[in-house]
Amino acid sequence: MKIIKSVSNPLTNPRNKNSKAELKVLLIFNKLSDFRSEIYDCFLSQIDGRADVDLYIHQINNHNTSHFAEVIREKLSFYDYFVIMLHATHINEDILKTVNSIPKEKLLILDKRNEFIRGEYACVYQDFEADIYEALSNAKSLITKYTALNFVIQESYFYSISIMEGVSHFALENNLKYNIYTEIEDNIIRTNELYLILSERFLADILKRCNTQNLKIGKDVGILSYNETPIKEVLSGGITVVTTDHCQLGRTAAELVLNGKKEHIRNPFLFIQRNSL
Repeated sequence: MKIIKSVSNPLTNPRNKNSKAELKVLLIFNKLSDFRSEIYDCFLSQIDGRADVDLYIHQINNHNTSHFAEVIREKLSFYDYFVIMLHATHINEDILKTVNSIPKEKLLILDKRNEFIRGEYACVYQDFEADIYEALSNAKSLITKYTALNFVIQESYFYSISIMEGVSHFALENNLKYNIYTEIEDNIIRTNELYLILSERFLADILKRCNTQNLKIGKDVGILSYNETPIKEVLSGGITVVTTDHCQLGRTAAELVLNGKKEHIRNPFLFIQRNSL
């Protein structure tokens, strides 16, 4: 477990006797990224000094389940809340056993609900299938002006299947041709078609190939990217995105901690139109 940023004490002594905050929170991410940083910043801003928060990065996966279990077990008595973004591609029985060992009044799950986590616990989640379907439906006039909707995914993304189901639902409902691609090649780039792209790497690859083929983004081809990041505001004149509201996710999580509620709250999902569509 690697410490990235802390607003309380080091891992070895998480309770600060001089701290005025009564609550101690351990926020666990599987890795750091732009949108996770935004979740963290907004969580901290909403907490506003009313709790001590430690942020740790831990690769929660099938290869280090024993270490994850050891860390949780050692820190169980030190923290009042464990706020966990699991984000593992496959959550196995050992990981679930560790999560289920956390008293439910101390547990808050971020981003994705899991039916195998027992009891009443707090959760701020995305509904990946419904979110993308509703976003595409609300932007129907922009989407259906293209002759096809191409969904470009990385199979390793745990939420790909749920999003794919929402995309196919929208396409079939609107008689729109759609294709699913898991790798990028020149022959998949076609004029007057729209590309919904999940990964940053695939986004960069498609933009480079469009540039090589002298295709104008937003005119010859449409680009719709998943998850907002600051660079997308300026990249290629502005990339249209569909995204959960990461800041609101952090704020809502903080409010659940501060109020001691065990609610499951669906996070808002946004369609941000820019020049690429």
